[in-house]
Amino acid sequence: MEQSSEEIRQALVRQWDLISGALPSIDVERPSRIEGWRNREVLAHLSVQPFLLARFITKASATLVPRVSLQANLAGTHSLASMIDTATREAAEGTIAFTDNMRAALPVLGAADLSTTITTFQGPIRLIDYLVTRCVEAVVHGCDITEPIEPDPTALAITAAALTSVLVSQHPALLPEVELLPTRTWVDAATGRGPVPPGLQAALPVMT
Repeated sequence: MEQSSEEIRQALVRQWDLISGALPSIDVERPSRIEGWRNREVLAHLSVQPFLLARFITKASATLVPRVSLQANLAGTHSLASMIDTATREAAEGTIAFTDNMRAALPVLGAADLSTTITTFQGPIRLIDYLVTRCVEAVVHGCDITEPIEPDPTALAITAAALTSVLVSQHPALLPEVELLPTRTWVDAATGRGPVPPGLQAALPVMT
């Protein structure tokens, strides 16, 4: 079932809360499931997400025309991979500020008009579409941590649907193959974190 804009906003907040609540028990020096990243790097990357979201929202526009779709944003993350890796490794040398950044972002997010457009590193995108991409980031990277953070069910469903929409935009005939997979299996396969079923090998991952 498709979620409303408000349900997407609340699912992201709940997913962030889960990450924040897990922080005290996470061994930041353990390897994550991202090659070359410890839990520390994953958390440093996650810590930037609420900070950037709040900054983007403060410059939101009701008149700006969105030029980046949800699918293009997710599929285009690979083009920023090198920049993200460098910035993350630098940030990981400092304090993990996820909870502080989240608390600062929540009032801004809560008051935001989700029908507006924001400008991100990839270009202008509808705010609600960007919130979906933040759900994807928070769910996937939460599961990258060792031990993984069990995702909020609605945030997981939003993530799976978003990744499916990327696949369908590129390979619509493969949708039946996706519908056979459990949600977590699909998310892992779609993001290059799990085995890819034979029928989907030519199309995955849709994002990394």
